[in-house]
Amino acid sequence: MDNREPTAVAVQIRAQRDGQFVFVLDPSLPFQMILRYLEKRWEESNKFFRSAKIVIDLGLRPFRFDEILALRDLLKNKWHATITELRLGHRFDSFFEWASRQIGIPIHQIPIQEKEPEPVIIRQTCRSGTRVEAPQDCIVLGDVNPGAEVIAGRDIIVFGVLRGMAHAGAYGNTAAKIWALSIEPSQIRIADLVAIPPRQDKSSLQSKRYEVAEVRDGQIQVISF
Repeated sequence: MDNREPTAVAVQIRAQRDGQFVFVLDPSLPFQMILRYLEKRWEESNKFFRSAKIVIDLGLRPFRFDEILALRDLLKNKWHATITELRLGHRFDSFFEWASRQIGIPIHQIPIQEKEPEPVIIRQTCRSGTRVEAPQDCIVLGDVNPGAEVIAGRDIIVFGVLRGMAHAGAYGNTAAKIWALSIEPSQIRIADLVAIPPRQDKSSLQSKRYEVAEVRDGQIQVISF
């Protein structure tokens, strides 16, 4: 078994507009590193992904039936999450049709695009006075406290409570979103839109898993899931 820790992001996590998450697996790392990375993310995520719907994007990573089964079982049994789709960047043939039936997960071929910059990952709480800027997505493994600022070209994902200022889609991307366990900031921005979400009754927070701020009908709205 390879016990090395991955030096890069083993699994890039992206959010889709339909509420699903896309896990993009690094094609160059051993599978055991992928599993260890997911185990660590689960411990740091404060159960953010519990009951989530997840798309696995293999890209050009070789398709291994046993690895897909291991991923499915890990996400189902520990995360209580569901794999809704597998995406492949290489040629699709009859084997994948058979594999799709065996594991009960749709498999689709997708065109390979140029590699995008990796998301900026902050592995701690952002305290007052902290300013984080990311050209693409920004992931915070902790809270964003009042007085802290997080700015990203695309989505902002906070595995904790967002109480500071968050600006997603900073270069004009109105499709960007802000994800957090609870959104209670002094101000949030998406592209050139600004909003101050109302303070919430804390007794209602037990019934939701996370919140998402996005642009709907020309204004920022916060939706609970």
